[in-house]
Amino acid sequence: MSALVPLAGRLTADALAASTKGEALPGFAPLHAALEAGEGAALADLAETFDLAPGELELVAVLLACATSAPVAREVAEAAGGLSGCPVWLAGALIGDLAPEALSASHALRRFEIVELSEGARAAARLTLADPVLDRLIGAPVRDTLIAARMSPVGAGRSGGALAGLRSCLLRRGPDGMPPVVLAGVIETGRVADGLSGLGLDPWALSASDIPDDPGARDRLARVWSREAALDRRALIVQAGEGARAGLQAFCDRIAGQVVVTGPVHADGFTRAVMVLPDSAPRRADAMVWAAALGPERADRVGSRALARVAGHFALGDADIRTVVARAAGEIDAAQGDDGAAARLWHHSARAHQVRPLPGTSLREPVFTWDDIVLPRQIEGEMRRITAHVRHATDVFDDWGFGRSMGGRGRGVAVLFSGLSGTGKTMAAEVLASALDLRLMVIDLSQIISKYIGETSKNIAAAFAEAERSGAVMVWDEGDSVWGARGQVGSATDRHVNAETGDLLARIEAFQGFTVVTTNMRESIDPAFRRRFRFALDFPLPSATERLTLWQKAFPPAAPTARINLHALADLPLSGGAIRNVALKSAFAAADQGAAITETMIEAELAAELAKEGKPAPVIRWGDIVQ
Repeated sequence: MSALVPLAGRLTADALAASTKGEALPGFAPLHAALEAGEGAALADLAETFDLAPGELELVAVLLACATSAPVAREVAEAAGGLSGCPVWLAGALIGDLAPEALSASHALRRFEIVELSEGARAAARLTLADPVLDRLIGAPVRDTLIAARMSPVGAGRSGGALAGLRSCLLRRGPDGMPPVVLAGVIETGRVADGLSGLGLDPWALSASDIPDDPGARDRLARVWSREAALDRRALIVQAGEGARAGLQAFCDRIAGQVVVTGPVHADGFTRAVMVLPDSAPRRADAMVWAAALGPERADRVGSRALARVAGHFALGDADIRTVVARAAGEIDAAQGDDGAAARLWHHSARAHQVRPLPGTSLREPVFTWDDIVLPRQIEGEMRRITAHVRHATDVFDDWGFGRSMGGRGRGVAVLFSGLSGTGKTMAAEVLASALDLRLMVIDLSQIISKYIGETSKNIAAAFAEAERSGAVMVWDEGDSVWGARGQVGSATDRHVNAETGDLLARIEAFQGFTVVTTNMRESIDPAFRRRFRFALDFPLPSATERLTLWQKAFPPAAPTARINLHALADLPLSGGAIRNVALKSAFAAADQGAAITETMIEAELAAELAKEGKPAPVIRWGDIVQ
């Protein structure tokens, strides 16, 4: 039996004697000293996990004495009129600083079923220790049927490998004071268990399919587990298979302890802090895996260089690889030449991963191509250089050894596009995606940025993970709103915002894909961020020659147009976006009138477009020059 038991009995007996005689209470200082000296580990763990106040800790000791000390039990029973349990009024008399809210249903003592309270008026109600808590404090094993029915211990020592980053993840605390939920991704349960055991924790596992559907039952399971985990230094591994239940996040949010989730679970959906293990980042299958899936003949048609490029860009699992091969096989066989076969494999690889909908993100196929965009020659040249950096990453980093010489960093291509609204930044990103035959993942920062501390980093982590697996081009519109200059630290919120900024810096550097950040104000981007961009392009307003080309492209060949002086329109200092808007609106005006598009319609729509920016209607010198 723990040495804590006789100590609790003696201190409670002394408090009862002093209370009966009307003397000053002796207090429970020896109890706190014993816990600080390392005695009573179970009670100390309980207090730390649930952040028990000193008075709450002393109440647990009093109830322990009531259950284990015959003299204390007799005296308390006499005070309670022969009924079992310690009356609330008596507990308050024995403990000097027991706060009234300590016994509320939402507080830790009752919420996590550490103590039980009989019905009736609060002052006359009686308190007892829950049996599993009592068992553990007297040294007996905890056995709760609710836990045993759904969870089981995981034997350690099976994988033989340490888990990098697990300790630092578990030691962190979110804004709510709880450790974060750790997402382990594809890491095996045995390896996670070994990592937890190495940190002195007892790993238990729960299949996500065993989480109750009923919110009340789910909440009780979380509460009971939290209590037992605190008593026995346990950590929970939640095994989430494909199609994990919707209640998984809600269940993990309610656990007051260490939780590691394995399987395809994203960071969005949790209300508590989330950390992603470095080892859980998407892993890329090597070219040999792709060659085996294709078979010798098709692999030979695609070519070893193209296989290496596909393997290096897309972080696809075995199931996705099989899907790609099944979809691309016929096209590879029918392709003209090896380049055509490689192109078909790349195309289907870029569309294999089914991206889960995330807050603020949309995944789409690019529409615009080089023929649709009008840019200064220097900007277009830089964009074509960007495509070369993406295409030849495997050659340079793997075959030529630059990846090793750079310490594994800098493989991804990060690009900053700056310029006034409408100058073609987002369109340029779409052109690059088309040129590379990749999908486009556009991030809406108005949705992904959260007012809650830690939520922004959680949302960004989920977006990066999806982009890594799908190989899509990430486009962050108006990036200065999240990646702007870091401010001075004046509050806890400032510290968390700056921590999110630092976390994002690390993600950019580690990201192996292609990222485009657009901004209207390049100077607002933190210099520490600008250094992470391999390319930084400034998009100017188009010149008169470029504006003429934009006006010419603005009206499709099938659109009915009257005689329009495009040269006169090109004299107006408009952005490409404004030109496209005016052309489209004038087309709708013509369709509504059942007529061709005229200069008068264009002039009216120009005035409306400029009015949005508070600018006056332009003076157009139409003249005689026509299209």
